[in-house]
Amino acid sequence: MKIGIIGGGSIGLLFAGYLAAHHQVTVYTRTDHQAYEINQNGVTIVKQNKSITYSVTAKTSTASVHQDDLLFIAVKQYMLNSLLTEVRNLENVQSICFLQNGMSHIELIKKLKNKNILLGVVEHGALKINDTTVIHTGIGRTKLGIFDGIEPELGTRMNDFLIEVHENWYEILTTKLIANAVINPLTALYGVENGELLKNSYFYKQMKTLFDEIVSVVPSSEGMWELVTTICKNTEKNKSSMLRDIEEGRQTEIDSILGYVINEARKIKKEVAITQFLYDSIKGMEIKGDKG
Repeated sequence: MKIGIIGGGSIGLLFAGYLAAHHQVTVYTRTDHQAYEINQNGVTIVKQNKSITYSVTAKTSTASVHQDDLLFIAVKQYMLNSLLTEVRNLENVQSICFLQNGMSHIELIKKLKNKNILLGVVEHGALKINDTTVIHTGIGRTKLGIFDGIEPELGTRMNDFLIEVHENWYEILTTKLIANAVINPLTALYGVENGELLKNSYFYKQMKTLFDEIVSVVPSSEGMWELVTTICKNTEKNKSSMLRDIEEGRQTEIDSILGYVINEARKIKKEVAITQFLYDSIKGMEIKGDKG
């Protein structure tokens, strides 16, 4: 199968490496330099102090995306609007899968006419260390929800890279959304690793209060609180992606995470004061980072 991946960040490289072991993979990068490095050196995945390099093709032009059997969109949520406008032949890709955090991009996806549309939730931990190398910091699963159409013949049994396909895309996305909405903004605001939310009693109290407010707006399954705390424990030494974005002065995905919760709350005319406080705090920190 020909697989395309738009985005050469940590998740894009992680997918490129593992999928290249079984498929013909092309990564569409933003810069000529990264494309050159990948074409020369391949993509290297480092796991438990061992590294494996995979042969991957890279391009900066997306003119040939229509030739891919399956296209993964692995860019930040706030980049989607311009990406969907700029990439030609996107509507001719048979199967397309979105790997964004949050849920505010759903309205954009509803406008697409592709035969098969999937929404992915990535539970792996990944840290990009250069243009061709990513550290697989935490082994998890990738859950693909069928938004429209049918499941592509991808092949889901790969060592340390299990892919599950689910019919109920809304359930898997809201589960990830709630976990991200609780963990990411708090760790970014406090400047702590994930596990500190469980160890510090004051942080833990705010974590539970925020959780209760969010699930009063976004439907959740039974045992969701236990799942959120388990994720915190299993990733206790990890920095959330939002904390990394703040530390490096980048835009965060707060709009697609807490912004979505706030918009849903408005629909039912419910006040979410803590969620709004965290949203405003992260947006303010983004501005501070830009000026810095």
